[in-house]
Amino acid sequence: MNQLSRRQVEIVEFAEKVYHSGLRHSGVNGTLYENKLIQFLREDVPKLDFYRGQIRYGNRSSSQYDIIICKKGIRQHEFLKEVDPFVNIIDESDCLGVIELKKWGNPKMISPNGSIENAYRKFKSDFPDLSYLFVTIRFKDRKRLKEKKWIELSDELRTDGNFCFFGNVYNSDKEWEFPWVNNKLLIERNRSYLGEYERLIRKIEVLSLKVPPSAGADL
Repeated sequence: MNQLSRRQVEIVEFAEKVYHSGLRHSGVNGTLYENKLIQFLREDVPKLDFYRGQIRYGNRSSSQYDIIICKKGIRQHEFLKEVDPFVNIIDESDCLGVIELKKWGNPKMISPNGSIENAYRKFKSDFPDLSYLFVTIRFKDRKRLKEKKWIELSDELRTDGNFCFFGNVYNSDKEWEFPWVNNKLLIERNRSYLGEYERLIRKIEVLSLKVPPSAGADL
């Protein structure tokens, strides 16, 4: 397992640590997952920066996005920096795209005209030149229905990139026992997902090519 695959497992493990610690508030948990992924993305794609927050376009502000991919060196408002290093409001001209992050994906969510595809269409109507990536930490694979597994359904999902880090597990996998590095059965069961975080990194690196070499130098 390479470093980026270890990162991928660590993200999933962190999400389950949050859940099994007793934190069950979707808003609190979601913020923790976003912060963890932002932390890794900042380290693994140092040419760009990443925030939670909103996009400013014209005299308007967008709805909130889980993760905004933006040019390096974007200034964070001081009053926000004092309380949260991951939150910002960013001009559209400084953005490259967004990441929609879910803890659990399911077949209905990613079906044609499902919530993700509808969100993608809405985003593209507002920001046709920016990329919309979908990341789900886990996916509720239906073990006995091939047509409802992630690998088949994600091919038909209309976004600019779809990524899933882990699938379902069985009780026998004991996902609540940490650290996972010792749980070879759990990792083996989800081996087909390894490489998804690396694929996400490569996709974002392609977006970074849109930034002129001098961009950010004068910020």
